[in-house]
Amino acid sequence: MRKLWACLHRYLGLTAALFLLQASLTGCIIAYQQELDAWLNPELFYSSAQGAALTDAQLLSALQRELPEYRVVSLPLQRVAGRAAKITLRPTQADMPAAYDEVFVDPVDGKVLGGRIWGACGLERKQLIPCVYVLHYSLQLPGEIGLWVMGIVAVIVLLETLIGFYLSLPQTALALVRREAGASRQSWRTAWRIKPGARGKRLNFDLHRAGGLWLSGFLLILSVSAISLNLRDALFEPLVGLFSDFTPSPFDARDDRAEAEPVEAVVSFVMVLDRAQIEADARHWTKQRSSVFYNAQYGIFGVGYGDADGLGADYLYYDGQTAAYLDDYLPGQGTAADIFDAWQLPLHSGRIAGLPGRVAVSVLGLAIAVLVVTGFRIWWHKSGRSATRRS
Repeated sequence: MRKLWACLHRYLGLTAALFLLQASLTGCIIAYQQELDAWLNPELFYSSAQGAALTDAQLLSALQRELPEYRVVSLPLQRVAGRAAKITLRPTQADMPAAYDEVFVDPVDGKVLGGRIWGACGLERKQLIPCVYVLHYSLQLPGEIGLWVMGIVAVIVLLETLIGFYLSLPQTALALVRREAGASRQSWRTAWRIKPGARGKRLNFDLHRAGGLWLSGFLLILSVSAISLNLRDALFEPLVGLFSDFTPSPFDARDDRAEAEPVEAVVSFVMVLDRAQIEADARHWTKQRSSVFYNAQYGIFGVGYGDADGLGADYLYYDGQTAAYLDDYLPGQGTAADIFDAWQLPLHSGRIAGLPGRVAVSVLGLAIAVLVVTGFRIWWHKSGRSATRRS
């Protein structure tokens, strides 16, 4: 039975190796997405105008004048002179080809500094980091193909981690609770260490086995969170739903609009922001407003309070036709399924712990790349290909 699991571990690992290698290396990069993007594109992220920042209404009016063929999708609400406001747009006409869907605007005079199609594949400086971001989770493949591929890779990593942990146990694992317990525990402790003075194949094997053991908890977290992001409807929600119910959101109540034409908002961003502030004051919220968006597919406004670190921002939702309050989203509250779900993206990105968390995720990405390479080398040697090549 152990040989069967070892064979499964080997070939599942080979199947996912290249995909996991690219995900680990691109993950190291996008852990610093904002910083790297700004460093590569200072002409987009920084502005030179001096003075007080425009109000939300003034900035929206300036955008409407400069880009009348576009509608705002999302708008940052915390703006600082010298730093551009990054605003997401969509064409007013569904069949109109968009020159960009993200623009950078000077918050003082409302001047558009530049724009891009976010995530489009390309090696231009302004496209590079978003391109790597999309490559990380969907390989830049069309539609949902890439999401499925990387979601399946996450499932394989989950299985690989569990199988690898099992294979690290002594072959006389049952002796842990029988007369040979002492020797078995000593044998398993050895599996967590790299043999002093190890070189060549032995060093490679110890790196793979010990590294996999030390990283097993992190690999489980990353694989489960990746499944939640890529295979949410197909796998994550059905499985988690076996243990706890998810609280329906306003978007769930409007599932029938998912394939419908976008609906233009009747009420303005400013009206929704005013309504949201009244609600936030009534709740005695001390967090600052961070962003506002309008989802035209579902006809829903969302106003965020707080930043992206930790579990993320709290949101208040409003109807795009009447500005009526619909519901809220408070990460970390609700049912067990809601709370478990809210932790997935913050854990996967490392933002749960701010900058130290993102640094940890990038280091983890490099460690996973080492696991992939050492695992491939073990297979290469055991398959006899290295000896064949030398001959």
